[in-house]
Amino acid sequence: MLTFILTIYEMILFIAVCLVLYPIAVLLFIFTAPFDKKRVLLHRYSCFWGSLYIWLQPWWKVSWEGKDYIKKNKAYVVVSNHQTLIDIIVIYTMFKHFKWVAKDSLLKVPFVGWNMALNGYIIVKRTDAKSQIKMMKNSEKVLKSGSSIMIFPEGTRSADGTMGRFKRGAFILSEIADVPVIPIALHNVDKAVRKNSLWLNKSRDMKARIFPPVNPKDFKNTKEMSAAVKGIIASQLEEWKKLSL
Repeated sequence: MLTFILTIYEMILFIAVCLVLYPIAVLLFIFTAPFDKKRVLLHRYSCFWGSLYIWLQPWWKVSWEGKDYIKKNKAYVVVSNHQTLIDIIVIYTMFKHFKWVAKDSLLKVPFVGWNMALNGYIIVKRTDAKSQIKMMKNSEKVLKSGSSIMIFPEGTRSADGTMGRFKRGAFILSEIADVPVIPIALHNVDKAVRKNSLWLNKSRDMKARIFPPVNPKDFKNTKEMSAAVKGIIASQLEEWKKLSL
């Protein structure tokens, strides 16, 4: 019964918030476009938009550690494990500037997808090689312009919370653009909503931890770097798992 109530509440909340905030996003885009080329203000507003779904959900809470590792006006390739669609909302609550690297299907989501387009986020069609090449070029351009990018190196959400294979695209970008990678570990987000499900659950202890920057120059190749970053996140997830037993 609680799951049903949570789901209906969140659906109503999602629609209401979108109807109110999307027109403001359009106006903000129009008035800030001439002087805010990186769309920093619009992304900040999008962080507020995404965070509302957490703040107005009495059964959800996110605690952050390590935000100071991300320095203002410095570009990074930010990566994290990927458990559920709610990961996106949780990462917005970080309130740091970045451009999402997101799959093209998200553009079809009303209001949310339209806002992604306004923000100039980087879109990729995972099954299209040309789209992947274009994504890499656009991401490199964004990094060299001084904006960070945020990417899920697993490429898809985990069905059981276990991390999948890390693809090397994010780490190749780090090497090419000569920017550090920032690892983020997300915990218990899958308790709020599971993959391929619209049913929401109670989850009071969602956690997110940001780790110190990982420099590509400290590794022989991107394969080694990818393994090291995955190891950092995996170790933290294992530690959280032990504490919850």
